[in-house]
Amino acid sequence: MADSKNVWAAGRSSDDEAFFGGPLGTLLPTDAIDALDPNLKPHGWMGDDGFVNNIARDVTKAEDFGGDVIKATQDNYEETIQVTCCESNPTVLRTVFGVDNVDVTFSGGHRKISIRHDSAPLPRQSYVVRVVDGVKTRMLVVPEGQVTEVGEITWLSSELVQYTLTIDCFKPAAGSHPENPKGVNEYIDEPDVSGKFLVTVGAASAGTFTLTFGGRET
Repeated sequence: MADSKNVWAAGRSSDDEAFFGGPLGTLLPTDAIDALDPNLKPHGWMGDDGFVNNIARDVTKAEDFGGDVIKATQDNYEETIQVTCCESNPTVLRTVFGVDNVDVTFSGGHRKISIRHDSAPLPRQSYVVRVVDGVKTRMLVVPEGQVTEVGEITWLSSELVQYTLTIDCFKPAAGSHPENPKGVNEYIDEPDVSGKFLVTVGAASAGTFTLTFGGRET
């Protein structure tokens, strides 16, 4: 049966953060509402194109002598995520140019940032995308990803200086992420719509209680 409650439109959570990155080995969430490890650094405001998760399967189709397709074999599987970072903060700049290529100092009440552009490949990191739709939360977790493309960076008074990144997703090292040894995880958390809930009140034996659910209080 069709149910419009299953239709999603991705929005920002209350802290305005939606994209996070951290070094390999960072403890990653296994639930859409897990608290994120402090090593997963927020990247600030994101572009109005949102997040694009591209899943590509290259197949070869075999035909019989009459021209009917009788088999499709998969030759390749690739998954990428495209994000646009609007801020030029140190976290974003280190994602775009490399951790070792961005230096930040403070002098005379000024923050000074030095960025070295070089041809070295960017390191692999872990990434998390987190969005909400009302009381629903959705999360995309990339255990091992690498920025392989940076879009054109425009310096113009009528446009934002922003960074559009393509992140290739890889199969992580064996045993490093047992929750998904092959790659990307997606998690969704939403209220139970069955109308039945179990509430546990710990060790309390008396008193007055209120319950809050979905922003409403009893």
